[in-house]
Amino acid sequence: MSDKPQRPYGRWADSGPVTVTPPPAGGYADTPAGKVRRAELRDNTGQVLGHLWTDDRQAAGFIPAEQAGAAGVRAGAEIWAILRDAHAVGIDAADLLDPDLYPDYALTLGTTP
Repeated sequence: MSDKPQRPYGRWADSGPVTVTPPPAGGYADTPAGKVRRAELRDNTGQVLGHLWTDDRQAAGFIPAEQAGAAGVRAGAEIWAILRDAHAVGIDAADLLDPDLYPDYALTLGTTP
């Protein structure tokens, strides 16, 4: 037995390994099935917030830019909600890089191998 004093509150205890939560269920797949198209997402000041991507088949997602900090995380939450809603109304993955879906942001299109 350890001589270390026990902390009385659970929040101080080691909770074990961290679990990474995948995108919400019921949306687009999170693993691409081929070549990916991406769009750089910027706010109205021009700050890069992250990248929206799709494989034009069944997968799509958002990767926040590390340098965007909290703004990238907030944008990510909004983008995931937009993707969830788009999937719910039947928008094809091929149509997800339409700037009209993201009225509060600017998209710059590109591709990745």
